[in-house]
Amino acid sequence: MLSLKKADLKVKERIEVSPLRKIIAERMVESLSSMAQVTLMREANVDGLVEFKKKIGKALEEEHRVKVSYTDIIVKAVASVIKRHPMLNATLKGEYIEVFEDVNIGIAVAIDHGLVVPVVKNADKKTLVEISREVKSLADKARRGALSLEDVEGGTFTISNLGMYDVDCFTPIINPPQTAILGVGRIVEKPAFKEGKIVPVNSMWLSLTFDHRVIDGHTAALFLQELSSRLE
Repeated sequence: MLSLKKADLKVKERIEVSPLRKIIAERMVESLSSMAQVTLMREANVDGLVEFKKKIGKALEEEHRVKVSYTDIIVKAVASVIKRHPMLNATLKGEYIEVFEDVNIGIAVAIDHGLVVPVVKNADKKTLVEISREVKSLADKARRGALSLEDVEGGTFTISNLGMYDVDCFTPIINPPQTAILGVGRIVEKPAFKEGKIVPVNSMWLSLTFDHRVIDGHTAALFLQELSSRLE
């Protein structure tokens, strides 16, 4: 196989690695090297989610002046379902698995040359309107570089939504010391069989990466199954 020598390669640009990128790189390497990560993927029919957003979204926008996104609804759904599957809201610490009472959902937000994960604290106790306002506020602060240490601390589970970038499915990497992370793809209308007929459905891929040292596949699968059903 032919290969170019280093001297033959012309460098177009030389970019210094930023402190943020160094931290991200270190944490991702730490995550993959210190955990037994496995990803389960499931395609969900989310006609119910789409219809819910249309109906409730319009009402909430008129009443509360807030525009609810799919991410907001998924945060609310995850916070509800994870209470029934507490092992996904845990961490491995030495010889013990610590299961958290608080449900603090991290939201991965892309910024220039990096990624940050602000946290919605006690998401299970907040209304959809409260979650929507908080997610938008945190995302805005993230893009302005105005996040405080309190904004990014204490996450117990993370959601990474790449649907707005037309990504269908991906393998998210766990944000240590958490036990799991949910990857969310775009919503696509596609044909499906229903009662012997071909009908259009709204489809979304969900990818759950979990630490196999803490939970087994069936536990993760049950969580993903219930979340999918909730969104459906």
